[in-house]
Amino acid sequence: MGVRINGLSPAKRLWAKLATQMIQFWLRTLSLEVDPQSEELLRRYRSRAKICVLWHNRLMVAPLIYRRYFRDQTMYGLVSPSRDGAWLTALLENLGIRAVRGSSQHRGRGALLEMRNVLHRGHSVTITPDGPRGPRYVAKPGVAVLAKESHVPVLLGGIAVPKCWRLKSWDRFYLPKPFSKIYLNLETIDPEEYANLSFGELQTYLQKVLYSLNSKRRFL
Repeated sequence: MGVRINGLSPAKRLWAKLATQMIQFWLRTLSLEVDPQSEELLRRYRSRAKICVLWHNRLMVAPLIYRRYFRDQTMYGLVSPSRDGAWLTALLENLGIRAVRGSSQHRGRGALLEMRNVLHRGHSVTITPDGPRGPRYVAKPGVAVLAKESHVPVLLGGIAVPKCWRLKSWDRFYLPKPFSKIYLNLETIDPEEYANLSFGELQTYLQKVLYSLNSKRRFL
């Protein structure tokens, strides 16, 4: 028996549209500061199929980065098939980001196959490797498996949010305060660099780099 993928009723979709308008207004108040090296990486990989990786508690910053750098490219996000995932799917789609529904617990292999097909069509995907339920800052193997099967670059994001509210969720989710500044720094690993690494070695490497990027400004 397959896993049920939850959706939203028409009334809830209307609420999601209203919430999207509020998010878009909020995003317009934020400024994004990117170091020169990361700007160069964004230009280099902008039109290529890639796997973008960030921690789950930085997810609300993803639409800001997408709007600035990847708006002319189709982007997919991996979203849980749960009821919460249904809301996130509606919000992301209203912001221009499409969804692949699945997680490490539910539809894991099917979602990986869908994302691999997305990458083979030349699109990009965004994954939070510690989502949807943690543990916080512990990368699950999905990114490494997808990278090894798809042979595309992996773009790792370090995001610092100095002025924010922290939710009392498992990941201590970040909500940037209006009119605040977001800092972004990036590293990449190309297929040629990880070709000789095992799945486990690549997973360990990705977690190490992602943790290091996000601790540069001590905002873990």
